[in-house]
Amino acid sequence: MIIEIHTPGTQVKERITDYIKEKLMELHRRGTSISNARIYFWQQVKTQNGNKACEVDLTLSGDSLFIYRKSYSYEQAMSEVLEELGKKLGIRDK
Repeated sequence: MIIEIHTPGTQVKERITDYIKEKLMELHRRGTSISNARIYFWQQVKTQNGNKACEVDLTLSGDSLFIYRKSYSYEQAMSEVLEELGKKLGIRDK
């Protein structure tokens, strides 16, 4: 599986990027057919309900799955993306 992380115009703590990589690898080990994952962390210009965004674009057996969330922190946005990803793939966190 190929994992790409992009943080255009912003800095994201390494522990956050490491955590999302770890969770995606865990999903891959659980049997999901993820072949490519592109993760983007970026900051929107002054919006309501937070301006930190996380989006994940997965390639699964030729299909694509895209999830986007924004919040007041990258950690919260990432957490919401991972939760939705688990629901879409039918996998619950232990």
